[in-house]
Order: sequence, then structure tokens, then C-alpha cells
Amino acid sequence: MTLLRKSLYLALLALLVASCGGANPIVKPTDDPLGGTYTLKGGGGALDNVRPLTTAFHDLHPTVIWTGFDDVGSDAGVSLTASGNVDLGFISRDLRAAEKGTVETISIGSSGTGVGVNTANPVKALTKDQVAKIFTGQITNWKDVGGTDTPIRVLLREPESSTRSAFEGYFLPTKPVVYSKDAIEVFQITETLKAISSFQNSIGMMTMNKTAYDTNGVRMLTIDNVAATSVTVANGTYPILRKLYFVSNTDPAKLRPGIKAFLDFVKGPEGQKILAGL
Repeated sequence: MTLLRKSLYLALLALLVASCGGANPIVKPTDDPLGGTYTLKGGGGALDNVRPLTTAFHDLHPTVIWTGFDDVGSDAGVSLTASGNVDLGFISRDLRAAEKGTVETISIGSSGTGVGVNTANPVKALTKDQVAKIFTGQITNWKDVGGTDTPIRVLLREPESSTRSAFEGYFLPTKPVVYSKDAIEVFQITETLKAISSFQNSIGMMTMNKTAYDTNGVRMLTIDNVAATSVTVANGTYPILRKLYFVSNTDPAKLRPGIKAFLDFVKGPEGQKILAGL
């Protein structure tokens, strides 16, 4: 073989080696073992804390897809998780006695229970005693608490809701609770907010979350001289607080890899930094 032919042969061989991978093959990225679709459901009072955590974890693991986020209530969040019908639940209260041992809990902060009125209402603050008397029908006109001469329309959440339990625990701790005979029961925070924004003389109990803060026509009252804001909830000065939790299966073997990794993320420094900034 002449020197020219040998040079051409070696050059061609080098091209073939490079095209087939050679010493520097193009490596296909390994699939994330945590990837998959995961379903969450629970009490809507925890959603403001749930979403930033799931978003941050998805940013780290783009093939982890979160679905659900349905506000089915804390009761259902526990039962669906315990039965394995969802991958992860979230609740806005402590576990009840009968629920303990059925799920594991991981703290994800706190939420407040507010008392909301229409923004056209001149009343901006009430005391604990005034709120109790309004909801039990002892005060029935806004003029008796510094407002206009109009009857008060009381709105209640359903008996099973965490919002109502927290409200009663602070304002009406003595059992049985007897509400105003004209009180109207509504389901879910969206119905409460819609009713308050529609009726200027109404008052209702609600979770202090982004939806409530951002709803036009609704203002949360200052209670016992403490403003109902995300800041007073975060620093613990607001008087009506309730704990928020993720709930998971008690059997580690039944936790899907993505859920186990996510819960470790929540408990770790990155997750705790997110929660501290809410």
C-alpha cells in the first residue's frame, strides 16, 4: 500500500469509528427513575403550601407529573390516601383519633381561618365575643357592631369542614354549638366567597388562602386587633390557626419512588426553605 493510499485508508477508518460512537459515543440521557404521574387530593386549605413544593420538585424532575389537586376535604384526603386511591393526600387539620395510625403525616406549615365580609361593609374589625354573638344570633344587625342599619346574613361551612371546626374551636368552644336560626350553610370556600361578594350584609368563615385574599368584593376582618393576613399567619400572631400536613401511606413499601423522594425533599433543606418563605 502506497503512503497516499495508507493515509486515505486511515482517514476513512477514523471517520467510520467516529460515526459509530468510537471513543466518544453520544450517550442517551438515562430516564429519571422517579418519573411518572402522581395524584394528590385533600383539603383546600393546604393548597397554597402544596403547590410551591410540587412545582419545585417538578422543576428538579421534569418527568414527575402531578395531577389532581382536588379540594375534596381533609376527611377524604385521609381516607383516599389510606385506601391507596391517591398517591398523596393533604389536610388542613390535625388527625382525628380514629385516623391516627391509618396514615403518616408531614407538617407543611399553618393556615388561618378568617371571618370575611363584603368590601362595602364599613366594619373592618370585630372581637372574639362579637363574632360569637353574630354567628349564634345574639347580634343580628350590623349597627350593633359599628356598621349600617342592616340585618346580618350569616354563612356557615358544612359541619365536616376543617374551616368550621377551627372556627368553632376558637369562637364557640362550648358544645353543643347553636347557630343563628337564619344562618345559611354553604359548601366549599368558592361558594362562601361568591355569596359574600354578592350580598353586602353577609359574613362568613373561610380559609385564609390566596383565593380568599384575591377575591374581589371580599375583605377579611381584623380579629381582636390582629389583622387577618398571610404575614400574621406565618409569624403565628393571628389567633385562629390550624396545622397543614401531607398524609401518606403508613407502609413504606407501598410508597412509589417519586412520592418517597418528594417527601424526603419536603423534609430536607430545599423544601423547608420553600415553606419558610410562604
